[in-house]
Amino acid sequence: MTGDLLDGKKVLGFASAVRGAAGRLPSAADDLLLLEGDGHTGPLPCPDGETASGSLPVRRVGPHPYRQLESAHVHPADELAPGLTAAFDELVYGPDAPRYLAVLIERLTGAGHGFWLAGGAPRDLLAGARPDKVGDLDATGTAPAGRFWDVADRVLDDEDGVSAEHPRLFSPDTLVCSVLPPQRQGHTLEYRGLGIGGLRVPATGTDLRQDARQRDLTVNTLLYDPVHHVVLDPLEQALRDLAYRGGIRVLVPAGAPDDPETCAAVLLRGLKFRLRWASAASGRGGARGPNDTALRDWATALPEDLTAQLDERGEAAWRRVHAVADTCLPATPSLHLTEVVRGYGTAAAALVDRLTGGGG
Repeated sequence: MTGDLLDGKKVLGFASAVRGAAGRLPSAADDLLLLEGDGHTGPLPCPDGETASGSLPVRRVGPHPYRQLESAHVHPADELAPGLTAAFDELVYGPDAPRYLAVLIERLTGAGHGFWLAGGAPRDLLAGARPDKVGDLDATGTAPAGRFWDVADRVLDDEDGVSAEHPRLFSPDTLVCSVLPPQRQGHTLEYRGLGIGGLRVPATGTDLRQDARQRDLTVNTLLYDPVHHVVLDPLEQALRDLAYRGGIRVLVPAGAPDDPETCAAVLLRGLKFRLRWASAASGRGGARGPNDTALRDWATALPEDLTAQLDERGEAAWRRVHAVADTCLPATPSLHLTEVVRGYGTAAAALVDRLTGGGG
């Protein structure tokens, strides 16, 4: 757990020994234990999860995720909206759910790991969407990437022939573990351990609030526990900003990033929801769109040389930003997009102009 002690040093979480675009999936032997200070000196190998350097025991003093949150942050799903548990059950266990998903959750949680649906599923179901309208499944948990794959590979290979055909991908740059549907028909599962920022290597841990602060918008910090049927609001802000009982959704950045790539990604994702929810509101007879005042205030304060900072990062950084833009911006630029972006300040206008103009 994040917060455990090893030889007097605090455990931060895990990195991965898999580097670059090798294309191989990690195993538990590739999980690297990160200690306080390792953001500068590099991680220690910790293949068995209990000791590092072969001899030093870990003191289990880090708080369990559910002991990190006050009761006000944890909500029985059906108390938030009648039938919400059934909607999540349909997503996880229903006829259109990936056949392996229920067993995967059972195996991970049975091994002592936390597992939560994250991002779009809790956000959209709480906002009233039907389960069949939820897209790909994002998930997070306490299992680092290698341990996730150790469990997932056994489930996919042993359960049935259909599950064994699911393509599997791992990104060393983000630690995202993806299980794709055969022939790309059905839900993709994307799992990443609870996020840690500010280190020299991608890392995950077991801190719910720390993970929430790494996400783009507060409305995307909601988590759903399919075993205990509860919704987590780690920052105690997302449910209010989502206005899940009907009303105006509020777009607020979840943290205060200063890394230029992260800022660009948050900005693009904020624009995606601003455009999507404004369009949905106009389709409901002129209902008001989202309140994006906080997002605009944050965006207008971004450094005007944001694109120059990305240039200094090189082509790889721009490729990652373009990948985010492909999922957030409309395929064809429009006057409406230009007008919206203008209200987000100089840095936003320059970034979107660069992305839609084919530069970078």
